[in-house]
Amino acid sequence: MLEMNTIVYDCIVIGAGLAGLITARDLKRAGLEVLVLEARDRIGGRMVGEYLPSGQWIDKGGQWVGPTQDRFLALVDEYGIRRFTSPSEGKKVLFFGGKRYEFDGFFQGFHEGEAPGVRGEEWNDALEAWQRFEALCSTLPPGPPYANRDLDNRTFAQWIEENTVTAFARWYFAYMCRAVGYLGPAEPHEVSLLHVLRGHKSASQAEHPEAQLLHGGAGQIPGKIAAELGGIIRVGEPVVRVSQESESLTVQTLKGSYQGKFAVVAMTPHLAGKIIYEPPMPPHRQQLTQRVPMGCCAKILVSYDRPFWREKGFAGIGLGNCQTLELCADSSDPETGVGVIATFVVGDRYQGWRPLPDDARRLAVLSDLSLFFGESALSPSTYHEVDWPAEEWTGGGYAAFMPPGVWTRYGTSLNAPVGRIHWAGTEMADRWAGFFDGAVRTGEAVAEKIKNLL
Repeated sequence: MLEMNTIVYDCIVIGAGLAGLITARDLKRAGLEVLVLEARDRIGGRMVGEYLPSGQWIDKGGQWVGPTQDRFLALVDEYGIRRFTSPSEGKKVLFFGGKRYEFDGFFQGFHEGEAPGVRGEEWNDALEAWQRFEALCSTLPPGPPYANRDLDNRTFAQWIEENTVTAFARWYFAYMCRAVGYLGPAEPHEVSLLHVLRGHKSASQAEHPEAQLLHGGAGQIPGKIAAELGGIIRVGEPVVRVSQESESLTVQTLKGSYQGKFAVVAMTPHLAGKIIYEPPMPPHRQQLTQRVPMGCCAKILVSYDRPFWREKGFAGIGLGNCQTLELCADSSDPETGVGVIATFVVGDRYQGWRPLPDDARRLAVLSDLSLFFGESALSPSTYHEVDWPAEEWTGGGYAAFMPPGVWTRYGTSLNAPVGRIHWAGTEMADRWAGFFDGAVRTGEAVAEKIKNLL
């Protein structure tokens, strides 16, 4: 029998990821009666970590922060979490076309220092195409990209084909679409050119979003927020139905039914679309949630007794068109002495890697790491796969992306309230969309809206 709660909450927050927790925290600080309902048996959403037996932490979800991510930095500082510079001293490694290059520079949406060693015509092709990409991005007006149907109807793959001539340049932009994601990650043929441009404008790599890491990991933050919220979070309660009336609404889970004045759905668009709404959502909102998939990405955390790559003068940063991996980065906390490499299997590579037996998947990852850092990479202390597409209440990572035509046809429904139902989540942020900072911004903004309505 379903439990019927007699309290009428000022706001019921659906989803205890970062956006939902920030929403609930701000409303509770304003003295309002708030309830948080979470489908998982844990809080945090895509912000989750754990400690290894060595004492080193690993972040299974997002982990980095950059100097212009103001709202997330304010949150980190408020809870007294110390930061440190992401390890990057030493030679970086590019593996491309079966060749291995060591270089001192850095390129990922911008270029600093030494070029990676590929042929001059390939490198110049990539740089010139990047200048055209930046120029096109600068034509977008501020805010969500609702208007430019020409850019929205084209795929990023079409733009790459029209603006590059060498294999390296074509791989480079495809790699940026997959590894950096531009809110994806996605294969270039899957995603709208407008979406890629919007992602770059909202969250440019030139602003160094991976500049710092957190001692103890980002995964500690949900627990700190929850401690402030007290007992208002109910986990293991997937919401199945939200029914609106003129003065209130009812939220029904598999365990109970709750009444509130407003609700904030702080979930990815496709998961929000699985809830039954009475009356039904407007057609554009229903169509939107059918068309915004999550990126296809597994995150792998590999730890070693020490960051051995530094002994060889390497930064622990590798990128290239390897069979399984395209990007890896040193994520070691200098206070533990343990070495940690974070890496990712994305897009079409994920589709070929995921069906393999466990041992074969592990070997595929470690073999590619050995191309970057040598045979020592084959003998880790621990190995963790985080299969985000297999997570029932996430369905992929890092975030959702827009295929061609979706922004200009349905984008206005992404964060438009429907009666007493409002929305939050990093996908809808105008600034730092797809990052923790975007989640914080949308949580703060929707809490302010609810406070003004009460």
